[in-house]
Amino acid sequence: MPASDSQRLGAAAITAGGLLMAGLWLVFTNVHGPTSFNENGVVLGRSMHFWGMLLGGPPNLLVALGLLGLYRQLSEGAARLARIGYVLTLIGLVVPGVLDLVIGALGAPFFVPVLAVGLLLMAWGSWRSPGLPRPGVYLVLALGLLLAVAFAWALAPMDVSDSVGGYRLYGLLAHFAAGFGWVGLGLIFWQRARGQKAVPVA
Repeated sequence: MPASDSQRLGAAAITAGGLLMAGLWLVFTNVHGPTSFNENGVVLGRSMHFWGMLLGGPPNLLVALGLLGLYRQLSEGAARLARIGYVLTLIGLVVPGVLDLVIGALGAPFFVPVLAVGLLLMAWGSWRSPGLPRPGVYLVLALGLLLAVAFAWALAPMDVSDSVGGYRLYGLLAHFAAGFGWVGLGLIFWQRARGQKAVPVA
């Protein structure tokens, strides 16, 4: 498969995962309710747990699939730190994605710090790499910081968090904003692939 085709497929998977993440959060947060205490409302006859499973599973796995497809580009000229960050990022996406599908609900954000650290290391290690365009470096860095802030907010006491709609604020950062961050990264690689000649991958 030509490198440009592989890059387009990877970019499309990341973009689709980001759009799905942002869209499903809108459904999930309305079914879940404004606080950390579940409400009994349903959408399309499905429970909060079903929508949580969809929010935590397919979007994460699509983004991970896209990153796997972009491995050659992301590793091009990258420092060892970036490769460590790449592996941590995949772990932070795949493990909770699979777990959420297995348990049938959105699990606790235990792997959010793993994902945040992975993204930060990947951005840092790719600073001088031609594989990740400079706008992509900034976006990966912003995603890492965003998820770190989201996890810090998730550690706030429940009574404090619920008094200001804290559950929604967490999701707004970790799913909605992060979803559009992934969309932006996918579009960066899609645009880059369009400008490349088709070169077969050895």
